[in-house]
Amino acid sequence: MTGEGGFRIVAWMGPSADRVCRLLTPATLVFLAFLASPFAVAARAETLPAVTRPTFLVGPNLQAAGTAFFIPVRDEVGVAAVAAAHSLNLDDLAKTKEVEFRLGSTQKSVTVSSRFLVTPGRPYFAAGASLSDDILVFALDATPHGVRVLEPDPRTASVGERVQVLGLPAQIPPGEAPHDEDALFGTVATVAPDRIEVDLDVKADLRGWGGAPVLSDDKRRVIGLLQAAQPKGATLRLRVSPIAAVTRALETPLDGGLGRAFSAFHAEDTGQPPRVEPPQTARNTARDLPSDSVPLPQKSKDHKASGAAAAAATPSASAAAAAGAAHLPPRPLLGKSAGGATNLQLVVDQPTEGAIFGDEKGAFVAGRALALRGEMRHFDVAIVIDTSGSTMMSSGADVNGNGIVGRDRPWGFFGLPSSTDPGDSVLAAEVAAARRMLKGLDPRSTRVALITFAGNIPSGPQGGFVVFGGGRGSSRAAITEEPLTTDYARIEKALTRVQDRGSEGGTHMAAAIDQATTELLGLEGALSQSDKKSEKFVLFLTDGQPTLPYGPGFDADNVRAVLRAADRAQRAGVRIHSFAIGPEAMEGPVSCVEMSERTHGIFTPVKNPGELTDVIEQVNFANIDEITVKNVTTGKPADVERAKADGSFGALVPLQTGKNKLEIYARASDGAESRANITVVYTPGTPNPVLPVELIALENQLLEQKLIELRRGRIEAERAQAEEVRKELALEIDKERAAAQERAAQQRKELKIEVDRDAPPQGSAPPQGAAPQQGSAQPQ
Repeated sequence: MTGEGGFRIVAWMGPSADRVCRLLTPATLVFLAFLASPFAVAARAETLPAVTRPTFLVGPNLQAAGTAFFIPVRDEVGVAAVAAAHSLNLDDLAKTKEVEFRLGSTQKSVTVSSRFLVTPGRPYFAAGASLSDDILVFALDATPHGVRVLEPDPRTASVGERVQVLGLPAQIPPGEAPHDEDALFGTVATVAPDRIEVDLDVKADLRGWGGAPVLSDDKRRVIGLLQAAQPKGATLRLRVSPIAAVTRALETPLDGGLGRAFSAFHAEDTGQPPRVEPPQTARNTARDLPSDSVPLPQKSKDHKASGAAAAAATPSASAAAAAGAAHLPPRPLLGKSAGGATNLQLVVDQPTEGAIFGDEKGAFVAGRALALRGEMRHFDVAIVIDTSGSTMMSSGADVNGNGIVGRDRPWGFFGLPSSTDPGDSVLAAEVAAARRMLKGLDPRSTRVALITFAGNIPSGPQGGFVVFGGGRGSSRAAITEEPLTTDYARIEKALTRVQDRGSEGGTHMAAAIDQATTELLGLEGALSQSDKKSEKFVLFLTDGQPTLPYGPGFDADNVRAVLRAADRAQRAGVRIHSFAIGPEAMEGPVSCVEMSERTHGIFTPVKNPGELTDVIEQVNFANIDEITVKNVTTGKPADVERAKADGSFGALVPLQTGKNKLEIYARASDGAESRANITVVYTPGTPNPVLPVELIALENQLLEQKLIELRRGRIEAERAQAEEVRKELALEIDKERAAAQERAAQQRKELKIEVDRDAPPQGSAPPQGAAPQQGSAQPQ
C-alpha cells in the first residue's frame, strides 16, 4: 500500500502482521521516511572521517606520510585523493605499484590508487615553486568507502573567516575510544592568490598533518591544503595552498582522465632531488600547552608559581633575536614512517636539502628517530629522587670532582654528615645522574618534572624508631619540586635546591609513584598540565627498601603499598624505569623489580652508587639501538655524534668544497633499519644556516665535545675502547639484574607477597594517616 507522502509500505505476512501494522503510527512513518531521505543520508555521512594517510611499500619497508582527503572529479570513479607534494617522495612512489589510503587510528583501508590523475606538483620550497605548486592528485582504482567526500569551495577565502583543519590523531589516550579524525579551529589572517594564512586558536602538534584539508567553518567546504606552520605568539600561523590550485590542475587531467602510473614520474621531474623533508617548525608540545612566553599554568589555586619561576620560564627576547628565530623560514609538515614489524620513524630537523655551509666546523645535523607505531610522539618524564636519610651515605666515587672520595663516618646518624665529603653522597650521585639525563633529552620533544620523596617515620607502637634531627623535615612524603616543563634550567635549579637541602626521613616509595602519576596525568592537585598524547615515563632512583607508609617492621605491607601504587600507574599508562642503588636496595629489590615489571618498564640494578651517572645513560625511551651520521661523498663519519634517550640526535660532519651527500642511519631494538640522505653544499666563507633557538644548545654541546677530543688527541682505537667499556657495563648490569630478580623472588616468599594486585594491605596496624598526605595526591 502507499502511505502519506507517496512512499510505499510493504505488508508483512504472518500471525503478527496485524500487530506490526498497528505499530506503524503516522509519527513512525514520518521518521522512517526521514531515514530514507537525502537529508538523513547527508547527516550520516557528516559523521564519517574525511582524512586518511597514504601508505605504500618500498621493497620490504612500509611507508606512510602526510594526510590525504577526497574530492569529487569527472572520471570513471568520480572521486580523487588530494595530498601535499612535499609529504611524498616521487622516487619512492615510482618503486611501488599502489598507494593504500588508511584511516588514522583504526587503520582501515579506504581505497587504493596506482596512478596520478594530474601531473604531480613540486614542494613549495623547491627552486621557483610556490605553495600552489605543492599538490598531488591521485586517480582512484575503487570508490572510497567509510569516508566522506569534501566539496571544494569555489569562492575565495576572506580575512577573518573561521575555518577548521582536519587531521589524523597521532595517539589515542588510554581509556579513550579510537577515532580517526581530529579537528583544529582558527581564523584566516591573510589571503593572497597563491596562499592563505590561518592563525590557530591554540598551539598544536601538527606532525603528519601536511596536506590536511582546511574547511570553511560555516560551509564545510575545502578552501585549501595545509602546507607549513610557524610559531606566532602563543599559537601557530599556518600556510595553506588554495584549493583553486587543485581545481585548475583538474582541468587538464593526464591521458584524458585515465591517469598515469607512478613509475612515469621521478623526483628530478619536479625539480627536487631525493631528499628527507624537514619537519614543521611547531614545537613538539601538547595540544593544550601554552606558548613558551608565558609561565606554565597551575591546576589548583593552592599551587601557584612564584614570580621567579614564571620569569625563569620566559626566554629573553635578546636570546631569540640572537638565534634569528624571527627569520626562520616555515618548514613542511612531516609524518613519515618506515620499517618492518616496527615503524622506524626518522626525521631530519637540520640541515634542509641544499643548505649552504661556510664554516670549517662542518655541517650540524640534528633530528629524531623513534621505533614506535603511528606518528612521531613526544614524552613526559618524571625524575623521582630518593632523599631519605640513608642517601647521606657516601657513594664511593668522587661525584663532585674535587679529587677526594668521601668515606662514611660511623657516627653520621647522630646529626653530622655521614660522608667525609658530602658532595660524594648517594644523594649527590642521584642529582648528578639527573643532570646527566637532562643532557640526554630534547626540550622540543620531552617535558621533565622533578619529584623527591622521603617521609616521616611513625613513632610509638608502629615501629618505635626515631630519626634524630627530624624537626626540619617536611611532613609531605613526596614533593613536586618542579612540574613538567621544557625549560630544563628550572629543573637544574631545583636539583641544586634538593642537594642543598640534604637527606632526611624514611622511604615512602608508594607516595612517590602516586605523586609522579598525578603529575604525568595532570590529576587534581597536580602542578603540571596534562598532555593526553604523550608517552609517560618515570625514572625512579632509590638506595633502599620501603619503610613507609606503615613504618619499619611492616615490610610486607610497605611493599604491597608500592605494588598497588605501581598498578595504579600501569592503569594510567605510565611506565616506571627503576634504579636500585647500592647494597641495601640490591639485598631487597622486590619493590623496584615489581614496579618496573608491572608497568612494563625496565629495572636496573646499580651495585656501586658512584656508577649511577654512567648507568643512567643506558636509558632509552625511543627503542633505538644505533644512530650514525656520515659524509657519503668523502666516506668520513661525523667528527662527533650524540644520541639521546628520547631518540633525538646531533652530529658535526666534516665537509669538502662543493656538494656533500650526508647519510643518517638508524637501527631499532628489533633490528628494523632506516636511512635518510640529504645533500648540502660547502662554500668557504659563506654564513651557516640560522639555527632554531632550541637547537643552539645541542650544537654547542657537540662543539665542546669536539674540542675536548681534539685536545686529548683521541683516536679511533680510543673510541673502540670506550665502546668496549660500555658493552662491559651493559653485561654487568644484565648479570646484576638477573641476580636481583632471583633475590626479589626469594623476598616475595619471605614476605608472603602474592601476585594479588588489588588486595588490601595486610598487617596488624593501619597506615599512619588514612588520608593521602599533602603533596602526594592519590590518582583515582
